[in-house]
Amino acid sequence: MLAEDNKTNQLIARSLLEQVGIESTIAGDGREAVELYQEHRDSIDLILMDLHMPVMNGYEAAEKIREISASIPIVAMTADVILGVRDKRLRSGIHHYISKPFNPDHFIKTIKDIILENEPVARGNAAVLDRQMGLKNMGGNLELYHQVLEEYRKENQDTLERLYSAIRDKRYADAVQIVHKAKSSSGSIGAKKLQDVAVSLQRALEHEADVAIASSQKRFSGLMGKLLDEIERLRDLE
Repeated sequence: MLAEDNKTNQLIARSLLEQVGIESTIAGDGREAVELYQEHRDSIDLILMDLHMPVMNGYEAAEKIREISASIPIVAMTADVILGVRDKRLRSGIHHYISKPFNPDHFIKTIKDIILENEPVARGNAAVLDRQMGLKNMGGNLELYHQVLEEYRKENQDTLERLYSAIRDKRYADAVQIVHKAKSSSGSIGAKKLQDVAVSLQRALEHEADVAIASSQKRFSGLMGKLLDEIERLRDLE
């Protein structure tokens, strides 16, 4: 999805995407972007987000979309590369950016890399949440299990952003605490795969092993994002 109010930039970005066979849906402002994502989230692999739009800006739109999905890649399109903008977009759940004016080669490579990197997580068939195991951990009490899942979802809405910031700033002790908290609760609700990756990530953080941290963080973020999406879909079915 391309969220951009400038018609010229819409045409340029859409044309570049078409060159590599990527179809795009266009939103003319932030509110429309949120509404389109709510309606078509199963068919959207990535969101290109202009930060300065009418009705609702890109930061606000990203925050609303993050309430729906923790894993959908959101890419800022901006001419602003100053530190304050970077921090603000990270807080809004925007972890990638492309500079304006567009460099065609860099634009296409960035988009393809992000889609390929997230494809196994976004389209994988294997669920992260083992509901049978989670229900067993709750003594078979379905009502309690649903309550616990909702609490987990609310508690972890900003986990990936806080973890990203802590690792980026090399605050490894803080990162260990974030991962440790998610590790124990993930096991309780039946997300064993995420719990196992959290163990590896915590160990890498404790040893400040940068290469292992990068690898484990990527897997942790992918699984956590997918898990939150699964819990969100379960809420919709209730």
